[in-house]
Amino acid sequence: MFTASCGCGQLKAHCDGAPDSIVQCHCTDCQKRSGSAFGLGAYYSRSAVTIAGVSRRFIRKAASGADFIQFFCPNCATTLYWTTERHPDGMGVAVGAFDDLADTKPVRSVFENNRCAWLEPLKIPTFKKGRDSEQIR
Repeated sequence: MFTASCGCGQLKAHCDGAPDSIVQCHCTDCQKRSGSAFGLGAYYSRSAVTIAGVSRRFIRKAASGADFIQFFCPNCATTLYWTTERHPDGMGVAVGAFDDLADTKPVRSVFENNRCAWLEPLKIPTFKKGRDSEQIR
């Protein structure tokens, strides 16, 4: 069991086991969501995650046009987890919010066309946009 929590500790995601995948995303929405050069998400099936605490949600359109729903703590505003209309049985959890996640190496990088020039690319499958777009390496 791995636990991710918001900055104030009020909102938690209890995750059963290791994530199915860890993905590095360079889209401008993830840059804004994370406040960093990229977002890093641990992806689970929804049935493997139990949420405790109160959250609020923000819905935006992803590059695909589908709804991307971000859930954040109403006290400290940490975005802790998200779901997508395209993958209704899945859930992403912010890697930086985990207390202890053994292996945080991403398995792929997406929206590489938005990667900050100073950021060295990893030696993992890399896609121009989403994972169903042109693979660069």
